[in-house]
Amino acid sequence: MAADADAKLVELEQRLQALEDREKIRETLARYSFTADMGRSREYVENYTDDGTIDLGPSTKWSGHEELTDFITDPAGGHKAIEGRCMHTSVNTFIRVEGDAAWAEGYSVVYTKEGEGYGVYTLGYNHWTFKKKDGRWLLAYRHRRPVGGDEWGGDVIKEFLDG
Repeated sequence: MAADADAKLVELEQRLQALEDREKIRETLARYSFTADMGRSREYVENYTDDGTIDLGPSTKWSGHEELTDFITDPAGGHKAIEGRCMHTSVNTFIRVEGDAAWAEGYSVVYTKEGEGYGVYTLGYNHWTFKKKDGRWLLAYRHRRPVGGDEWGGDVIKEFLDG
């Protein structure tokens, strides 16, 4: 009986850890969005691993903290053009944790204030990979494609939904 209780306790601890890890990954996604929206460029970049990548298209990719800083602070072709009048959201997110690595898939919607109104700036499908470092989940790779584009969705989400 004690062995059964010990095994059950181990199983419950593993399940609790998985729930806590998924919640921390959701917090990472929220922190990512808020720091981008509020112009906290340094904090935005610190959401990524040292070699982290944001991949917004075949020829639109930034890797490493220096390039990510260029992306988030660029007033012409980067994020600064909408900063302070945007709201990033991540929705319908599936998360899978495997030790100190994890992945998530879901949609992103960015809203912007335009004059007196608001509108959808972009809609995207995302595949995120994460690494846990010193107890904190960091973004290792963000693969994003426009909803309805040639590259959105894919086999991983199909396998998740079918499984």
